[in-house]
Amino acid sequence: MMFVNPLKISVLLLVSAICQAQEAAPINPANMNKTGMLPPHTKVLGERAAAAFGKKDWASARKAYREMLELDDGNALVWANLGAVEQQAGEAVRAIECFEKSVQFNPQLAPSWTALGLLLQRQGDTYRAISCFARAIHEDPEDARAHNYLAIAAKGLGWNDAAEAELQRAIDMKPDYGTAHFNMALMLLERRPPAIELARRHYEKALSLGVAKDDVVERRLKE
Repeated sequence: MMFVNPLKISVLLLVSAICQAQEAAPINPANMNKTGMLPPHTKVLGERAAAAFGKKDWASARKAYREMLELDDGNALVWANLGAVEQQAGEAVRAIECFEKSVQFNPQLAPSWTALGLLLQRQGDTYRAISCFARAIHEDPEDARAHNYLAIAAKGLGWNDAAEAELQRAIDMKPDYGTAHFNMALMLLERRPPAIELARRHYEKALSLGVAKDDVVERRLKE
């Protein structure tokens, strides 16, 4: 059985308060200064980039963000936005480079660490991914998604106790986090012996929160 591991990056520093799901458009990075914001004269570029991202016009979004970096190549938020564009466009290597630049210029941007970890995990670099997720949690200890991603990476290395602990932290922080409940159900079913009733509770909670039914899990719960 596989964990629910959404690999489309949700770079939370790039989204508005009403857009924190898997598909999220970047905020307009206009009016930002050197510590994360660009000067006012980049407003047009920022609006163009955000509009292109919303239309999934990755080429135009990439062009606009690169023009912004020509004005301020040390801006961590713009590098993160460009990383999100490259990831959505299927350019994983470029995306990794962008997120590495983002955390280089501002190591406190937890979502950039998370995004970098997801990309590295997809490429099989699990140890580096774990390092990134741990750093994301250091910068934002209350980010339940980072705890979930760390659990997935730990499970991939066979660190089941650590994975279960991270999932419990994610659930404690965000009780309505359906993915974490589903993943916890999987962990509990893999115990020897399996914790069937506890797994059932987490699975049913996940379903009530919108996670899709899983035939393998349902079969295991009936054993």
